[in-house]
Amino acid sequence: METDQALNGHQVRSERSTRLLLRAAGDLVAEGGYQSMTLATVGQRAGYSRSLATARFGSKGKLLEALVEEIVVRWDVEKVEPELHGLTGLDALRVLLTEIKDAYEKSPRSLAVLYALIFEAVGPVPELRERFVAFHEKQRSRIANYIRNGVKDGSIVHGVDPEQQAAVIVAQLRGVGYLWKLDPDSIDSGAVLTAFIDQVLRNLAGTPAATQG
Repeated sequence: METDQALNGHQVRSERSTRLLLRAAGDLVAEGGYQSMTLATVGQRAGYSRSLATARFGSKGKLLEALVEEIVVRWDVEKVEPELHGLTGLDALRVLLTEIKDAYEKSPRSLAVLYALIFEAVGPVPELRERFVAFHEKQRSRIANYIRNGVKDGSIVHGVDPEQQAAVIVAQLRGVGYLWKLDPDSIDSGAVLTAFIDQVLRNLAGTPAATQG
């Protein structure tokens, strides 16, 4: 019994320290970029020894994977996946895009870290570039699948190119993210994305735009 309690206590402390290490890594990325972040400074920033991040993750690349998973996968599991069951392709796309829009208000810190990594991925850091090339391929594929399913279930008009539409949508999302990260006062991300989502869904559903009378 005491052994079980000791193991549970160790697990709780380990999970807590991992969360704090990932939070520290995100803060350091947001402040100075991925290249300037080190495993030692992550441990120190989290309030632990300089060696703990190395012991926990093994390498900076593994820490990157854990950080992206914490931001993206956890958000997906908690916010998006529960809403998708039984939806048409068009409605599934609506849920995904709406949750992305809402993240600007609900999770600005996580979004800022994610975009800091995305923009730094165009530089000379192979692990960043590879990670985010795969990230964008997966996002385009997911959106294309929703569109493809929508064509099959009748919620999206025939003749749409799923891959092309997915590329357009992801490009627009990144454009909004870039402006928001560069100069947040210059753009109302919620209003812009609301208008964009409405336009995308109308076009895919074949619904005529509202006219002013």
